[in-house]
Amino acid sequence: MSISTLAISRRLEARGFTESQAEGVAEELVVIVENSDLVTKDFLRAEMGELRTEMAGLETKLMARSAELETKLTAQMGELKTELMGKISDVRVEVGHLKNDTIKWLISLQFGSLALTVGLIYFLLNYFLLKR
Repeated sequence: MSISTLAISRRLEARGFTESQAEGVAEELVVIVENSDLVTKDFLRAEMGELRTEMAGLETKLMARSAELETKLTAQMGELKTELMGKISDVRVEVGHLKNDTIKWLISLQFGSLALTVGLIYFLLNYFLLKR
């Protein structure tokens, strides 16, 4: 940023400063401005442009990483689904075996109960018929 000390001193002279006062004030203003950390519009625009570029790059990286994670997650979910379906199938087979075992036990108990009932009836008939 360039500051015209001549323009400043002329304006100050027009407002009633003497020539030496106007030049002194103008020179001090230049020193103050040059030693300060003032920011120009052009500097801000340049910095904002750089920030926008960096942000666009980060956004691109983030989108790529997001897609990568989504792909991995989808693959893992597929593997888990396959594993779960296998385990469900194993449980169904086991339930089927338990069902068959239960039916075998029930049939055995029914035949045992029938044999016990027939034996009891036979015993009671013999006992009462022989007693007479």
